[in-house]
Parts: sequence; structure tokens; C-alpha cells
Amino acid sequence: MKSNLLLNKIHLIQTEYMELLAALLPKLKNCHSPEALDEINLFWMRHIEEIQLYLRAWFPSENSYVFTAATFMDFEDNEHLPFLLMGDKHILDDPLSKYSEIRSKMPDGKDAEFLYEQIRVTVEDNLKLLENVHEEILILPLRLLNQSNDHNSLYKVGEQAFVSLFNGINSLSDYFTKCDSIADIMRFARDDIGRLVMFSEDDDATLPFEERFRVALAGTQYMVDPAQSDSHNFFMLVFGCIQQAIDVIVSCVEYGCIPYIRYPVSLHYISLLSENMLDLEHIVTLRFRMSVAFIVYQLCDKDRLAVVPLEEFIKKNQTHSFSEKLFCALAEQGVNKNNFLGHTITQMVINELEAFYKILYGEN
Repeated sequence: MKSNLLLNKIHLIQTEYMELLAALLPKLKNCHSPEALDEINLFWMRHIEEIQLYLRAWFPSENSYVFTAATFMDFEDNEHLPFLLMGDKHILDDPLSKYSEIRSKMPDGKDAEFLYEQIRVTVEDNLKLLENVHEEILILPLRLLNQSNDHNSLYKVGEQAFVSLFNGINSLSDYFTKCDSIADIMRFARDDIGRLVMFSEDDDATLPFEERFRVALAGTQYMVDPAQSDSHNFFMLVFGCIQQAIDVIVSCVEYGCIPYIRYPVSLHYISLLSENMLDLEHIVTLRFRMSVAFIVYQLCDKDRLAVVPLEEFIKKNQTHSFSEKLFCALAEQGVNKNNFLGHTITQMVINELEAFYKILYGEN
């Protein structure tokens, strides 16, 4: 397929997806989420060849970012603006393509209702992006395509990573045989498990690990079951994060792009697991650019970014090239993908953001 035909096809798919979501929204408001999710997945699978061709032929670049490991972007809160600051190609990894898998493993009840509400919110947000951000952010099911290829191997890698948190435990079945209470978990846990495990973005690493676990149980009632054992609930809290991180890493390596992560827990596990993959050149680049993008997200003032209409924001950023200027500034200070962990880059990011704010205000 010729390049211009491929790009036209991808943009046509975006229009068709917008029409599909608009048609499905009334169903979602009437609690028909499973059927709606099936239609969404069928839509993506019908277009899998064109999407994979685009992802492999056009998307790979250190300046291509994928907004992933998130339940939705939040257009109303201007979350798309810091995302657009980084790089020159942007994809939202469609969260809806993952909800079908989550729903298939979840019994009806309170948890399912919580999920249905999240699905509705995500559909509405996707529609706002498709209606307003035009061709700047494509919504594509990046991780769905990866999962459809080899889900079992990803699960095995996740199992190995989880088991590696312990001494004297060789498999998941071994873990559940030997561990029931948090005391059992601590008996087999590695000495550095407090550093390796992160339960939430508010997780206080200065507290005893057992207390952190109890706080996490209280704060994530939709994910855990009080009737189950500590070992079951610990597994539910940690294994999903590990699986998600592996999923993101594999997808971004396969398609040669950079994950844009805004949730500290996801960043923690992606960074942790990728430490063992530094023999892959793209992983070295991925860790650096992902970390810089996270710092930009943490430090930027979305209200100041939104001071001009979206089209003007996009035009000024394309002219100014915030991302390119930031990485040039880092390089001038000797900060690169091989040594960034040894540097504090906060002030450099603030300086570049301030320079861009002035551009938006027309002061330069």
C-alpha cells in the first residue's frame, strides 16, 4: 500500500471509529457494556492489517510517543497538551481495547459496575479527542495488537518477574502453596522488596512494608477481595502492574516508539523491568525519553498551555519544537540516555517550559 493511501486509510479508520463510538454511547448509558466492547474489538480486528502496517512503516521513531497505561486521557482537563509537547507523532493506546479482556475475567456485581462507568467515561473522552484533536493524536489499539500475538509468553515473563520478588519460591503455584498471610509473604520476600514493589502513587516507602500493604488494601477495594487471603490480594495488587509494564515494553519495542506515562506506579514498574533489557538499544532510548516526558508532565502548567486555542498551540509548538529544544538543552549539559539517572534535570525542564509559555503568550 502506497504511503499516502495508507495514511488516508488510517485517518478514515479514525473517522469510522468516531462514528462507531457515537453510536455505541447510548448502549453504554443503558448498561450494555459487554456488547459495546465486543463491537469495538471487532472493529479493531477488521482493520488490524492496515494498523499494523502503519505502526511498523510510519510510526517507529524516538520522537513517536504513545499515551499508554491509562484509563483515559481526559481532554477536558487538557491532558492532551503536555502529551503533544513531546515528539512529533502521537498515539493514544486505546484503553477500550483492553477493557474487554478485563471484563471477561470479572464477575458481575459492584466491580463490574465500576468498570462499566469507567468504560462510559473513556468512550466520551475518546470522542472528544476524535472530534477536537483532528489528526494530531491517533487512537489505535497498540497493546491489543501485541496481546493478540503472544499473550501466553507475556504471562510467563510476568510470572517470572513476580516470583523473582521472593527467595525460595519457584513458581506461582509454589507462592500460593507457601504463602497465605502477609507474614508468610515477608518470610520469603527479598530484602529489597520495599524498593521493588510500589502499591500506589501515594505509597509511603518509609513505612513498614506490612503497613504499606494494609494501606493499599484499604485504598484499592475495587481490585481486592477482603474474603481472600493476603497472598491472593498481594498478587492482585502487584501482578497486574507487572503484566501491564511488560505489555507496554514489548509493544513499544515492537513498534519502535516511546511510552508516555503519567502514572507513577506504571513508570516505576516499566523502569524496574526494563533495567534487565539494556542490551536492547531501543530500551536505553525508551527509558531516557519516557523519564524526561514524565518530568515534563509533572512540571508543566496545563492552564498556561491552554491559554491559546488548540490549533494555535499546535502551530506554535510545531514552529518552536519544544521537545527538540529540550533534548538539545539536556545534551548541552551532558545529559543523555546513558547517564540521565545521575542528573537532576528539573530546572532545565522548567527553563524550557517557561520559554515555551512566552512563545504562547506572544512575548518572543
